[in-house]
Amino acid sequence: MKKYDVLVVGGGIYGITAAVELAQRRYSVGLINPDTIPHHLAASTDVTKAVRMEYGSDREYFQMVELAIGKWLEWNDLFREKLYHEVGFLMLCKDKIESDRHTFEKHSYKNLLEAGYAPDRLDADGIKRRFPAVNTAEYIDASFNAKAGYVESGLAVQKLAEYARTLGVAIHEGQTAESLLVTKGVLQGVKTKEGETFQCGHALLAAGVHTPLLLPELQPYMRTTGHPVFWLRPKDITNFVPPKFSVFTADISNSGWYGFPFLHKQGIVKIAKHSNGKGIHPDDDDRQITDVEVADMRSFVKMTFPELIDAPLVYTRRCLYIDTLDGHFWIDNHPEIKGLSISTGGSGHGLKMGPLLGPMAADVIEGRSHQFSKRHRWRHLTGTTDQVEEARYVVNRKL
Repeated sequence: MKKYDVLVVGGGIYGITAAVELAQRRYSVGLINPDTIPHHLAASTDVTKAVRMEYGSDREYFQMVELAIGKWLEWNDLFREKLYHEVGFLMLCKDKIESDRHTFEKHSYKNLLEAGYAPDRLDADGIKRRFPAVNTAEYIDASFNAKAGYVESGLAVQKLAEYARTLGVAIHEGQTAESLLVTKGVLQGVKTKEGETFQCGHALLAAGVHTPLLLPELQPYMRTTGHPVFWLRPKDITNFVPPKFSVFTADISNSGWYGFPFLHKQGIVKIAKHSNGKGIHPDDDDRQITDVEVADMRSFVKMTFPELIDAPLVYTRRCLYIDTLDGHFWIDNHPEIKGLSISTGGSGHGLKMGPLLGPMAADVIEGRSHQFSKRHRWRHLTGTTDQVEEARYVVNRKL
């Protein structure tokens, strides 16, 4: 079998963007993935992922998404298909944005203004006029930023895989990485559960939630968490189609709830919860949504979007995050194994940053720094390390 300059392990958003970038830099690239691309269980295999600059007080993530949005628009043109839909982003608040209750919203709004954007500030009357599905007895203040939206995530991964093939990337589907072949501290290749051995000069481990299983030394620094996703079918779509509806958060740091406008392809409104989630094993958990979680969703919908109270629930899934303890990416070379790099640790950020992930990983492989290198390097974290993302609803319970 051919020896590749770089073998990418994993065909999700981290791996496929890296494969594209490396091929564009004239490397011979192979990629292995356990199933077809997009994999039906991969985090990036979903109908939508939010794209928003709003990141509370975190200016670096703000800047990253700002750059990513420009690249998503370029990809829309490149693939001649709308992967990124700029329908805007609505932050709904139960109190004034400036209140201590809304740290995420307050800092996000301030950063947009300081960066020269002009988000619309809406009081209850303004919300009701622009977004009539919202219950303004509960939500009295909001910010709407038109420079945001969502990506058709599964479709994006599919298109990137097709593009990678045109660049000469050899994609091997149905090949599940089992072990790394290392001799005297130097990576030689990757062995798969299917009995194949792929030789390479360098490997990029971008296997999502399976990354710390393949590289146990990462296990103290990251964990897999599951987060509920719900598809509802509105009886009347009028108030759930842009511009009357957009990507939204609803008091998210105190509730976890966010969602998307009506998706015509699927005929649904997607609602999900962004929290510390449920700790699970990526292979040994059935990933089923519980009745308690469904009841929680129904309670939220009743309070926030009364028109969806009786909307049929047509599908659920548990989206998996690979969470680092501090909530930041892990994109670096292995400190002890020459020829091995890692690109993982999405912590709920990954897809929106998709256009940046490939160049970041390729720079690391080449031994170079990039604009956002420092935060995402290999680092030592402890059990007392806090995840600092302000949008994340953290439930005080043992996972």
